[in-house]
Amino acid sequence: MDEQVDAIVIGMGPGGEQLAGGLAAAGLNVVGIEERLVGGECPYFACVPTKMMVRPSDLLAEARRVNGMAGSASVRPDWTPVAQCIRTEATDDWDDRVAVERFERTGGHFVRGTGRFEAPNRVTVGDRVFTAQRAVIINTGTEPLIPPVDGLDTVPYWTNRDIAQLTAPPESIIVAGGGPVACELAQVLRRFGSRVTIVDLGMRLLAREEPESSAVVADVFRREGIDLHTGVSADHVREQGGQ
Repeated sequence: MDEQVDAIVIGMGPGGEQLAGGLAAAGLNVVGIEERLVGGECPYFACVPTKMMVRPSDLLAEARRVNGMAGSASVRPDWTPVAQCIRTEATDDWDDRVAVERFERTGGHFVRGTGRFEAPNRVTVGDRVFTAQRAVIINTGTEPLIPPVDGLDTVPYWTNRDIAQLTAPPESIIVAGGGPVACELAQVLRRFGSRVTIVDLGMRLLAREEPESSAVVADVFRREGIDLHTGVSADHVREQGGQ
């Protein structure tokens, strides 16, 4: 059955959620389509969870500076409260029910699935067909970039989304890339006790920033015990001895 609506929003990340809710609140018949989580990357994997990691890691770093400057302190990292805070306060255990209900309260109609165009104004989601009388808005989001490294598909690698769901930091980790997300998560894990190695094809970390910024970050990372390898690429990945 072809369902007639005013507008279809494909992708309910921050922009799509805001737009769909605003159109619905204004009285339009709106369908919002999302195959994953309403709200997108920011509340579940990026902005909010990572800052909930960064702040505790900053506290650890500050506490380690007490000795020799303001007395003495003993620091023992514990990831448990970080993981619990992300799971319960930020993401509802990666359940978007609250966001879906918030959109539906504006009068919008939510559909879980992947939208596909059948015509310029007709979109299918599973066995449902929607025809937009006014507009179709595309707000599709992003995916973590998986580099084409030989053997990578044979090992259980992580992306930033997996790190957001950690229940304990790894004993060691190799970070492929030196961009903002890589640097942020590498420093967090190092401050919580992981042995961290960064391998980056660029000649410096944070290649899109000013060279002086890159130099400052690299110096801090080395002092914190992060092993840096810039100007090189990962050629092959393999599992050996369970690692």
